[in-house]
Amino acid sequence: MKEPNLFESMVGDLPDDDQAIRLWFTLVGCFTTVERALRRRLRNGFDLSLPRFDVLTALVTFPDGLTMSELAGKLGVSKGNVTGVVGGLRKQGFVDQTRRATDRRVLQVVITKSGKSAWEEMQAAYREVVETMLDELPAAESRQLTAGLAQLQQLLDRADVDEPASG
Repeated sequence: MKEPNLFESMVGDLPDDDQAIRLWFTLVGCFTTVERALRRRLRNGFDLSLPRFDVLTALVTFPDGLTMSELAGKLGVSKGNVTGVVGGLRKQGFVDQTRRATDRRVLQVVITKSGKSAWEEMQAAYREVVETMLDELPAAESRQLTAGLAQLQQLLDRADVDEPASG
């Protein structure tokens, strides 16, 4: 049996009535386990990082391309984080940067034919990992969990949590 990740270990140490934190650590633990398997599969099968796969996924979704700022926004990361990833993908021939037709000053990143072809292979491997890992959960429970998480996402989208003042 595999060793539990940090979050799985922490859940076991929490009191039963600490439900919000138990839920959060359980979600993060599940995500961490699946993400670790995805990273390993993409690295071993395609010599590609998960962030590079994510950028390719965004560009497949927006085939006309995205500016670096738009790409960073779609991925929920900083523009600086995207810059290095895009640079690596350019070296691999998976993306190009072109001038935006409506404003020649603006560069946008577009996926190449070889990038789309590689992404399609990676996407199949990605799906296989996720399906293999989640396949033992009965369909009815999977649907119920999906509905519950969708409800949770709606609540989180409405949550207005202020960041603490820096000082």
